[in-house]
Amino acid sequence: MTDSTLLPVGPTLLNGHQPRLFDRELSWLAFNRRLTYEAGQPHQPTLVRLLKLAQAATSLDEYFMVRMPLLKGIVQGKEAIALRGDRLIRLQTYLKALIDRQQAHFAYNLRPTLTHQGIHLLDYAALDAGQQRHYEARVADEVMPVLAALVTPPGGTMPDFSNLSLNLAVWLEQAGKKQLAWVKLPRVLPRFLLQREEASPAAWIAVPLEQVIIAYLSDLFPDSVVRGGYPFRVTRSTDLGVLDSETANLIDLIEEGVQQRRQQGHPVRLEVSATMPPWLRSHMARQLGLAPSDVYALSGWLGLNDLHELTRLPRPDLRATPWQSGLPSALKPQPPPSMLSFVPLSAASEADLFRAIAQQDILLHFPYHSFAETVERFVAQAATDPQVLTIKMTLYRTAVDAPMVRSLMAAARAGKQVVVLVELTAPLDEAINIHWAKRLEQAGAHVVYGVVGFRTHTNLVLVARREAAQIQQYAYLGTGDYLPDRPQPYEDLGLFTSRPDIATDLSHLFNFLTGCAHQIGYQTLMVAPGQLKHQLQALIQREAEHAQQGRPARLIVKLNLLADPGMIESLYAASQAGVEIDLIVRSICRLRPGVPGLSDRIRVHSLLGDFVEHSRIVYCQNGDRPEAWIGTADWTPRGLNERIEVMVPLPTAALVAEIDTLLQTLLADTQNRWQLQPNGQYTPCHAAVPQPQSAQQALIERSQASDITQPQ
Repeated sequence: MTDSTLLPVGPTLLNGHQPRLFDRELSWLAFNRRLTYEAGQPHQPTLVRLLKLAQAATSLDEYFMVRMPLLKGIVQGKEAIALRGDRLIRLQTYLKALIDRQQAHFAYNLRPTLTHQGIHLLDYAALDAGQQRHYEARVADEVMPVLAALVTPPGGTMPDFSNLSLNLAVWLEQAGKKQLAWVKLPRVLPRFLLQREEASPAAWIAVPLEQVIIAYLSDLFPDSVVRGGYPFRVTRSTDLGVLDSETANLIDLIEEGVQQRRQQGHPVRLEVSATMPPWLRSHMARQLGLAPSDVYALSGWLGLNDLHELTRLPRPDLRATPWQSGLPSALKPQPPPSMLSFVPLSAASEADLFRAIAQQDILLHFPYHSFAETVERFVAQAATDPQVLTIKMTLYRTAVDAPMVRSLMAAARAGKQVVVLVELTAPLDEAINIHWAKRLEQAGAHVVYGVVGFRTHTNLVLVARREAAQIQQYAYLGTGDYLPDRPQPYEDLGLFTSRPDIATDLSHLFNFLTGCAHQIGYQTLMVAPGQLKHQLQALIQREAEHAQQGRPARLIVKLNLLADPGMIESLYAASQAGVEIDLIVRSICRLRPGVPGLSDRIRVHSLLGDFVEHSRIVYCQNGDRPEAWIGTADWTPRGLNERIEVMVPLPTAALVAEIDTLLQTLLADTQNRWQLQPNGQYTPCHAAVPQPQSAQQALIERSQASDITQPQ
């Protein structure tokens, strides 16, 4: 994939004129297009490119699961649009073009490249006789024992296929009568069956499981004639949304909803092999209640998100160069002058986090800093410290094996007061959160489920510790989840502090979240819903007033999404007042930059790369007294009005300066940065420079060469 032509995000494609805001859906499609384009960049190691393609396919799946039900009017919600007629058909046309683009990129770019490098992704029909004999033995030993099939007459009802599971529709004939059989690929088996090439130990062959099963369908149906086997996937609505009523059995209700979603969520898409006969496609679509436009016939392999399995092959030469996360200078033991400044993480194991945080505020930057040696160790130390009395924490999203939650359980068993707000409706992670909520309750922790009607989207820890004759509080406030081990690392920020004003605000916030008190005004924090949007608009207005009075005025805002009309209008007004504005928006952006008289001082950037740029930052020049805020809130109607979100100010000028340096580094990126044009197209910045530079690589090098995020 070498062309940089991108799908415009303006709604000119839909209604023939240019309003002040780009269309949200087309902006999202442009983001997925950028993800797919990034997977084709030749400077990336091949398995990294394969992972990026799998993630782009996963992102597209999530769009169908979460967004399409709202657009089709299947699921009601505050963001429901219910596109009708031609507009919905056009959107589906763009979606099919995206899927076709991903398929073509895999077939004509990545697959041949992998073959050249010794990883052969083959169709079963392309195997020689010896290779097929290898799979014949594996089918008998590994596959057939776990397969299950259901036979139905042609007019019979289809089974309920779970969301995104890969299945086979099998056309049979028995005694001259047509029958249909359904085979679900077991999740206990890998999607790709691997074998080493005998001639080269570093070379591998991978064949899709469904093709192997199709080749041996006659063994599964010995009394029938197999006319064909055809892969398919059903995509269902998944977002459980926010509960709007009280319930004494909230956890049971969410569990029931997760199970129903797996089996009975509303179908929104049917993906089939292009070889499937038209009569079978039509039959399945009718059974699922889908229109012909909801059927996506693919010429290649279904479920490209499963390609992530192949990125674990033992080929380090095809992966990114490994590197080690460091520590902020405040947490590094001071070495003798003769030693290097970069200290291995193991040397920090004896450091007292509470003492370090009491001495100064500490800014963390992941993945450049180690999550395990900072945030996880903070909670672990609090759990075992006899002086710690209370640990309070919000839990939005965490891992299947979560060291932090195990530390909380140990603290509760030790008699400490442990209060955990678990957000049960975190999209696609409800089951994990339910599991940990139950385990925490069994350990003796006080578990609550947040504020009725609002999703709690914060990442907070507050520790109360007895020191001499007083209680000292220590806090962690982060921009990301407790999921440090994703296949593609997330970039996030966090703040350790013992400042009384921030700790007091957090105490009041936890009282509100646990139902002990009403929400109040806060000294330092900006909290949604309620205050946050108005306070952000006040910051923008203040910057506009500085510009009008001839003082330095500049805004740099880093977000994942920018879609709230009110915030966009505030930015337009600030631009017209003379404020220079740079917006680093990773995915959806509805603001139209660079329009004379409207937004000519606004530039919109989208930064991709090896890490997901996930942190949210607001930087204000504020005349000659710059300020910076970090937090969890994206500028969307949901993020500002329907979620519990928190933004915290960086409390020292040195930390604000560090954030400014970070933002300038991101804006100087010429390898992974894109810029949004007034006409709605994104252009890659690397196209204009001979030797593109990566901000993320520069930050890795700085983190290993010096103390990059802490003042001395």
